[in-house]
Amino acid sequence: MSNNNPIRRRWRSQIIRERYIRLATSVGMLFFGAIIVLKVENLLLSVILAVTSSSILDPAVNSLERNGLSRKMAVSLIFLFIALILLLTIVGVLPPIYDQALKLKAELPKYTEGTVKLIQDIEARLVFISDIFETFDFSETAEAYISAFSTSLFDDLPKLLSNSVTTMFLAPFLTFFMLKDGRKVMKLLVDMVPNNIFEAVLSLRHQINLQIGSFIRARFIEAGIVGGVVWIGLWIINFPYAPLLALFAALTNLIPYIGPIVGMVPALMISLINGTDPLGLLLAAMPYLIAQVIDIFFIIPMVVAKIVDLHPITVIISFIIGAQIMGVLGMIIAIPVTSALKLTLESIYRHAIEFRSPE
Repeated sequence: MSNNNPIRRRWRSQIIRERYIRLATSVGMLFFGAIIVLKVENLLLSVILAVTSSSILDPAVNSLERNGLSRKMAVSLIFLFIALILLLTIVGVLPPIYDQALKLKAELPKYTEGTVKLIQDIEARLVFISDIFETFDFSETAEAYISAFSTSLFDDLPKLLSNSVTTMFLAPFLTFFMLKDGRKVMKLLVDMVPNNIFEAVLSLRHQINLQIGSFIRARFIEAGIVGGVVWIGLWIINFPYAPLLALFAALTNLIPYIGPIVGMVPALMISLINGTDPLGLLLAAMPYLIAQVIDIFFIIPMVVAKIVDLHPITVIISFIIGAQIMGVLGMIIAIPVTSALKLTLESIYRHAIEFRSPE
């Protein structure tokens, strides 16, 4: 027995060393990948969109695969269906939105002048503002800022379109291979995990995928419902640019807290500039208010809140940190990242307790 002890000790030490080497390799690969994603232009947004899309589409692909299709065929079929939906959307929905965008561009000087006039009226009525800003011409500064913004918006449009086209091609490409080969890549990463934490890592991966995928789907359903309610409401009162404003409201609703307010501002500004009376202003705000009531009292409690179990203070802190690090995009992805981190820490804690407990 004593002769075997040194051999056994060397064998155990070799196994432990191999486990740590595999774990260090996994962490190093993930760290290196994260640096590349952060450094290469447009890659971060493309990866985020690809992860989001693959999380949304993965259940549908799995369902087709269970019905006898190969993984590649299932992914191809889903992409073909999405391409058909996009084609119908481009033919049916995009033309009116594009026409309204062109109309808005043509009328932008009118709204710029109206905004400046509105600021001047507010300045004239609130005398104390003039006293505070005696040496600061607020209206001129606002006019210069608005003119510069509107000019730069359309001047920078080619660059914006170029970046968008890059992302548009890169994100679907990454999504396709994430859906098709994601399991193989994940298996390679999981195989590098030491055996003593293999089951814990596998369970954690499943929980994170399930929770983040469900959360992303819920948020997009939420944004779609909000945009639809705003569109119908603005269409009923015959408000200009209804599809464009509804699309803007749906997108800004993805931004926590400030998003719904930002989404409502363009409609209120258009109403004020067009000289709408208080009743007309209330009518313009009504679709947004109804959408938020539906969102706050029905969609969030029934769909979103059940998916992510996070304390409100944790949510607020995660939003602040996300905003500081990555701006608006950081606020949008703050909850999924925090949720994944929470699940990871809980798994580490449980594993540590199990490891320390006597057998």
